[in-house]
Amino acid sequence: MAAVINGEEREIQKNYWVEHSVDLTVESMMLDSMAADLDKEERPEVLSLLPSYEGKTVLELGAGIGRFTGELAKKAGKVIALDFIESVVKKNESNNGHFKNVEFLCADVTSPDLNFPDESIDLIFSNWLLMYLSDKEVEYVAERLLKWVKVGGCIFFRESCFHQSGDHKRKHNPTHYREPRFYTKVFKECHTSDASGISYELSLIGSKCIGAYVRSKKNQNQICWTWQKVVNADSDRGFQQFLDNVQYKSTGILRYERIFGHGFVSTGGIDTTKEFVAMLDLKPGQKVLDVGCGIGGGDFYMAENFDVDVVGIDLSVNMISFALERAIGLKCSVEFEVADCTTKHYPDNSFDVIYSRDTILHIQDKPALFRTFYKWLKPGGKVLISDYCRKSGKPSEDFAEYIKQRGYDLHDVETYGKMLTDAGFGKVKAEDRTEQFKEVLTRELERVEKEKEEFIQDFTEGDYNDIVGGWKAKLVRVGSGEQRWGLFYAEKK
Repeated sequence: MAAVINGEEREIQKNYWVEHSVDLTVESMMLDSMAADLDKEERPEVLSLLPSYEGKTVLELGAGIGRFTGELAKKAGKVIALDFIESVVKKNESNNGHFKNVEFLCADVTSPDLNFPDESIDLIFSNWLLMYLSDKEVEYVAERLLKWVKVGGCIFFRESCFHQSGDHKRKHNPTHYREPRFYTKVFKECHTSDASGISYELSLIGSKCIGAYVRSKKNQNQICWTWQKVVNADSDRGFQQFLDNVQYKSTGILRYERIFGHGFVSTGGIDTTKEFVAMLDLKPGQKVLDVGCGIGGGDFYMAENFDVDVVGIDLSVNMISFALERAIGLKCSVEFEVADCTTKHYPDNSFDVIYSRDTILHIQDKPALFRTFYKWLKPGGKVLISDYCRKSGKPSEDFAEYIKQRGYDLHDVETYGKMLTDAGFGKVKAEDRTEQFKEVLTRELERVEKEKEEFIQDFTEGDYNDIVGGWKAKLVRVGSGEQRWGLFYAEKK
């Protein structure tokens, strides 16, 4: 394993940080002139994302001058604060040495000489560390962290992705601004075994943009992950795994985007988005939650055209990865998070609008979800949902099989609307938009058939046949009256 350690890489990174840690200030650590203001906003946010660590052992990697060390020490049983620059470790000790539960350690996390007993740490925390390691070193460190953390314990890390955030001038910058999916893949594929042969892996608890950077810099590139060590069950990890490995594989998402238009993976793309968003009468400064945000097209449209702040959540890691990529250079107030809307918590009265496009068909307990939406909305807040529906009465065998195979929960338009009313909403409108759905599907199918050669060139003939077959099957289901499309609007009383 030691063979992965790149001596030249470590030397470059060490020299870089020796150069940038002469002042030992928050500005030099964050490499940003706005550091003091950013720190005030982002530090509580980052801490709020951590799993409970009260009374537990926390290993802080790349601790720097201790921006987080003192905060962690207030709750943790023990904090081991580690950094590889001696002057920085000493500064942290002078800042936080009054905490008797902190051990300060000067070491390089990639060094084979650094060792902690297996399963001895409850929470491993790092803020800007992996971007200063080579790809191989990241893989090596991920394996070590998995060994060190207890079963049920967590690993939290935050990295700058895609591009630089700080505005400090740098003669050279050896930082690795990777795509977030690199980190997701490395940690997802990581596994280890204990002496009795039990195998362990990491389960993704959450991944999101740091909102402070979205708000202050319109920048989605600050991304954090929380992973939990679990026993490897050698089976799919439920619905999220299904979405990312079956329904919304990366190639599948790109195929959908090709049909729906840049940034979109829902019916009608930008055209239906413009029509439906117009119903919301958005005002600058309002806060919108997009449930099942896909790859972000609707969120960018709302933020750029109406000056609203949008939070986009999706259960699919692949969707959020693409959304983050699509956000580069847009400079709009949209933050993304891998999250399950059925288990996610927001304070009551958080949002002016909840928006969802062709997503809630995946949710089995819609009444519970709509009651949650009601709580999350401010008084007078609005909800707008488009979704797959079915005709009333018993579905045909074929359609019932399709619903089962997809794991959908479909209702007729009237029943769907009544669920919103029963959840407490007023001014409920439940519209059957099946004719519009049919027209849009026909247009999309005609366009892809017209561009057959280009489509096959960019994907494969199999991809083309899948898409065309899928759209034709949808048109048959719609034509028979079995599959419907509903548009739902409601307001919180």
